[in-house]
Amino acid sequence: MTMTKVKIGIVGTGFIATILAPQIQSSKKARLDAVSSRTLAKAESFVANYPGAIAVEGADHLIARDDVDAVYIATPTSAKEDVASRALTAGKHVLIEKPLHSAASFKRLSALARQKGLLLMDATHFVHHPRTSAMRQRLAALIGAPRSLHTMFYFPFSDRENIRFDPIDEPMGAAGDMAWYSMRAVVEYLAPDALEDIKVFAEWDPHSGAVIRATGVLQFNAGKTATFDVGYTAGAAVMELTVAGTSGILTQDDFVLDWQSGFGFDNPDIQTGFIHRSGLATRNDFAFIETPSERSQHALMIDNFADLIRNGDAAEREIWLSATEKTQVFLDAIWQEIQTQARASPAMTPQVNMRENP
Repeated sequence: MTMTKVKIGIVGTGFIATILAPQIQSSKKARLDAVSSRTLAKAESFVANYPGAIAVEGADHLIARDDVDAVYIATPTSAKEDVASRALTAGKHVLIEKPLHSAASFKRLSALARQKGLLLMDATHFVHHPRTSAMRQRLAALIGAPRSLHTMFYFPFSDRENIRFDPIDEPMGAAGDMAWYSMRAVVEYLAPDALEDIKVFAEWDPHSGAVIRATGVLQFNAGKTATFDVGYTAGAAVMELTVAGTSGILTQDDFVLDWQSGFGFDNPDIQTGFIHRSGLATRNDFAFIETPSERSQHALMIDNFADLIRNGDAAEREIWLSATEKTQVFLDAIWQEIQTQARASPAMTPQVNMRENP
């Protein structure tokens, strides 16, 4: 029996949409049905590479299509809640790019999704790779009780024409773009219940006023802590993660986009997995635990999204909603600290957009 594919429409034709579109198109569980942009010409140019996909002018026209089951929202953060709300109201499932505008914004969307009986999932791809679940399942056996987590995520990037340097459409800058992944790692591997204290230092681009680097420490309940260091200024691609427990540590050097099949990387000879070490182990004693996957984490995300639409498992959908909300709550705390710093040192923060989190 042939399985009916979930028909997905994409709102937005920017860089991130070009990454996910081929994963949707090649999925055995979903297919790319339509793409919208503010101009029809942009949508037509985008779908030229995807036979069968329809070009649509404007998000409303895509959302109104009867042949669209779900909408992937790849718009700037400033527009995400509006588009997602209209899609959910119209009865469409939603896959939404990170970060969200705020935790309050996400709570409104999740309440609407529950009311409509629809799936709302954020597009954090690394959590769909089998490595994430393998690490979670083996944490206690390998390192005891997790106590601290450090993440470092840098990509060299300086194109001020890019939306990442626009404090209006992407108000959190590098913090929203990159610290989101750090906070999602906190949710996945430390699983704290509450944030108790935080300190963040930020660097702003002097021309655009965008946040281009952020470093911070967070203290959670039960003595758990996390440190993060993210931005565009390191001059190299860095995606390191270390989670330390009472009897050992686990590390990854590609926690966001695995070297093997993350977009921008295609190295089938590099194994995906994590390193375990304990005691006084030297490099010769480090144990690499491989977590192979036949498909990329982006492709797995699309498949999982389609599966959750089909099975309608409300309890499993709640797990995704909870993880997204916690991630955004911690990210909001980072942004609020950055805003506090900006107010305290106005001479060091040119053109900073002091957006609150409604």
